[in-house]
Amino acid sequence: MPSLLLIDDEVQYSELTKEYLEMKGCNVMLKHDGQAGLEAFKLHSFDLCVLDIKMPKKDGFTLAAEIKQIDEMTPIIFLTGKSLKEDKIKGLMLGADDYLTKPFSMEELYLRIKAILKRVTVQQKTNVTDQFQWGSSKFDPELRELTVAGEKIKLTSIESKLLKLFCDHQNKVLTREVAMVGIWGDEEHYRGYSLNVYVGKLRKFLKPDPSVEILNLHGEGYKLIYKQSLPV
Repeated sequence: MPSLLLIDDEVQYSELTKEYLEMKGCNVMLKHDGQAGLEAFKLHSFDLCVLDIKMPKKDGFTLAAEIKQIDEMTPIIFLTGKSLKEDKIKGLMLGADDYLTKPFSMEELYLRIKAILKRVTVQQKTNVTDQFQWGSSKFDPELRELTVAGEKIKLTSIESKLLKLFCDHQNKVLTREVAMVGIWGDEEHYRGYSLNVYVGKLRKFLKPDPSVEILNLHGEGYKLIYKQSLPV
């Protein structure tokens, strides 16, 4: 039974959401402001957090950053009353795994929670032993660590999966469809926007290493170019 932390200040609707998720077999703790949510996260263990963005005492973005400082492995889904691109970018940059715009279908929320937890379980069971290095950079998929020019960067689950896909397609085209299926298990159109955000983050991480570059191939996808790629 997955343990979920749901934080939403819309009391009536969030209570209904809690009841629905519990009916689906989840164990749900519900809080109505960001500070109460943070205190609950510190005291209990959760498999996934569902955070509203606009909340009293502490907004969802601030709360997500604090949750990731405590345990950066915890998946997060944002609930937002806005469809603004800037909100979605900010959420993804904070390491969110997904987001839903209000009003949303409770069934869709449950299916997204289920898909994320399935990905996390598969990843935990997969024993990845290869490490990749090129130029001044080194990538350890198991630890989700990227070292560039001597600086260690802890990657989120999605960032690590995307970089591993690039490594597995070394000097070959990684199509957008293959990347979206490899990360999210589908190739829905809206995922392409999220993919662009994560490719941009990897480019920023790798920028200090001149021997590696992620190219855009118009109409095809991407290609990670580097001089040498050797499992350690």
